[in-house]
Amino acid sequence: MKNSNEMFNSLLERRDRYIAEQRKKRKAVIRTATPVCCLCLVVMLGVSIWQSGLLGQPDVPIQGDTSGQIGGSVGGTSDTQSPSSPAKGDEPGQNSSSVGGASVAQSPSSSAKDEYAVYTDSVKLPENTSDVAMDVLGCIVYKGKVYTQSFYVNDIDSAIAEKLVGEYVGEAKGTLDEWSSQEEYATEFASTYSGSVYKVNGYSEDFRLCIYVDFGDEQVLQFLDNYDGIGLNTGADLFEKRLHVTGNVESVTYRTHSDWNKRVSSYQDLVSITEEQFEQFLTELCESPFERIDYENNKGFYNAETQGHLYLNMKDGTVIELRLIEGGYVGCHGLGWIFVKMPGELFDLVLGACQ
Repeated sequence: MKNSNEMFNSLLERRDRYIAEQRKKRKAVIRTATPVCCLCLVVMLGVSIWQSGLLGQPDVPIQGDTSGQIGGSVGGTSDTQSPSSPAKGDEPGQNSSSVGGASVAQSPSSSAKDEYAVYTDSVKLPENTSDVAMDVLGCIVYKGKVYTQSFYVNDIDSAIAEKLVGEYVGEAKGTLDEWSSQEEYATEFASTYSGSVYKVNGYSEDFRLCIYVDFGDEQVLQFLDNYDGIGLNTGADLFEKRLHVTGNVESVTYRTHSDWNKRVSSYQDLVSITEEQFEQFLTELCESPFERIDYENNKGFYNAETQGHLYLNMKDGTVIELRLIEGGYVGCHGLGWIFVKMPGELFDLVLGACQ
């Protein structure tokens, strides 16, 4: 039997061999892991640079912003004789609105803030749409912008349809609803409708499109306008540049605010002012500035006691709906909290004729 010293020395030798072997293994692991770690760092650095945009990224259609007084059901808001409007309580909320469950935010980019006085709102989907419960506003995504329903004409009026329907541009997919995702809204021709989409003769495709849709037991020609992040200085930027009102108004009708609130289709001719006075009104409308109403300081703006609703029946069969609010404010369907400000005797004269 070995004595105590021999046993102790043997244990020390075994310990030293074990430590040496472990050191050797660790060195081998380090030699193998080092290049792998370096490769990972290179990959991570490349991803960071790509995300920062330094290497460039493919263009993705911008989720537009549809603006204005949004909310309602698919199928259109009006026809040439009796355009309907949102009922009481459908006024826009706090500088926001929705399209199929999407909310909107103010849209001017920092690089373009000085070009126009105001910008219409643009669509931005909420973070959580699981609790959304609302009617879907008719809309089509075209060239990265959301076109929303404005008015319609009955298909039986083939003369108007034949005159207005222009070049075919594509097929609406009918894929959008209240719970659509941002990715779905960023798809060309994503829409609440299905069918062929056309340009509208006499109007820029950047502003107006149309599509045939089934509405109840009949087919109608639905028009959709682009109020998605557009810049406005004076009324001319909308009423002249896009809607071409000068010299093209066939007749003017109105509804009292009470009838409008109750959805009563009691349209009356605007006969208490002369044609010359109304032409002057349109001229002043085009020359006057747009401004955005501050919701926080004017929460009761849409509840003003004196209001009127004008309908410009155009020579081509289209309709422009105006909302007059005491104080000199003229709004247009689709603009929400953005109004032309034109106070004065002429405005008061036209507003008084709508009572």
